[in-house]
Amino acid sequence: MAETLHQIAVFLVPTWPLLAACLLALMPEAQATRSARHFTLAGLVLTALLDPLLPGQDILARWACLLAGCVPFLSWHAHEKRLALCLNLLASSAIMLALSVHTLLPVTCLTAFTALILALRETLVTTRARQAWESMRLRLAGVVLALLGTSLTTLTPDPATLRLCDLFLSVGLCLMAGLGAPMTTQAHAVTEERGTALLDMLLCLSVVALMLRLPERDITHIVLVLAGLAGLWLCVMTRQDNARPIVALAILAATLPHGVLPVLLLLSSGLALAAIPALDRSARFWILGSLPPWPGFTAGFGIVGGLAATGMIPALLCLAALGLLASRARLDVILPSPWQDRIVIGALLALGLASPFLLTLPDSVWALHWRAP
Repeated sequence: MAETLHQIAVFLVPTWPLLAACLLALMPEAQATRSARHFTLAGLVLTALLDPLLPGQDILARWACLLAGCVPFLSWHAHEKRLALCLNLLASSAIMLALSVHTLLPVTCLTAFTALILALRETLVTTRARQAWESMRLRLAGVVLALLGTSLTTLTPDPATLRLCDLFLSVGLCLMAGLGAPMTTQAHAVTEERGTALLDMLLCLSVVALMLRLPERDITHIVLVLAGLAGLWLCVMTRQDNARPIVALAILAATLPHGVLPVLLLLSSGLALAAIPALDRSARFWILGSLPPWPGFTAGFGIVGGLAATGMIPALLCLAALGLLASRARLDVILPSPWQDRIVIGALLALGLASPFLLTLPDSVWALHWRAP
């Protein structure tokens, strides 16, 4: 009986969004939007029930799969086009499949496929074609570099070639995470629509999870630390109030030996911010500035402490950036009025209150079951 449940979980968790997308494609346009809400809600419940039954997966894959299963439901709205709904489901299916695979090349290919879906999704909703093209071009350049680095890694064990592969792969993943994309604030971004923002965070979820599984080599560590600090300070100087500062912090956390918990806390916060575009600007800076009682408070302490163990300059730069983000938060926070948004905020607050207790769990809970060669 247990073996049967494991097999059902392995099949249904990554494929239910694909099955739902196929059903929506066969339905009439008028019926597809209404049915998509029921499909995505049922899929979210199915993911929550079957995720603990996935065999051979670590906490990173299980938590990330649960976040990816939330994206189709959170991105749904009544006036969504059927093609956009299908793209959301296809992206979620690809990411959950990437999180379930234990080989570097398929994971990179599935993540690259999601980047292409995001590029197509942006062309459907944007009113700024040039800005969308700039973002798309950088992500596609990251796809090429990441695939090139992954392919060369599997060909030769030569140390010089491996260093070049690590450089290509780490730079490509940073570009896919959107670190080089044009900077716009949440309040003024015309192209920043909820579905697109959630797919962007979904792609970052897979990219940062893959960064955590990269081998601990010097070139990878240097590139990710520099990219994370540069991305974080660019967000500070351009007064970003979207999820990009959180992505930069998650990249910094991915360089740490015990970075799994900070990464998961940060990506959960980023997904919540992307799901609530109407959230008050001051409330956003409470979350972005790693202030209590939000999950970033625990994650920020872990990142600064981990960076301080390797060098004080990166730790001080990270701490100064967090301080500037926190200084923009005010006490007069206005919560969003829709009940769906309040549920997301409540879940994020509960995670923030529970995050200090997660630190008391043994290291074996956060251990990774596989790493890239």
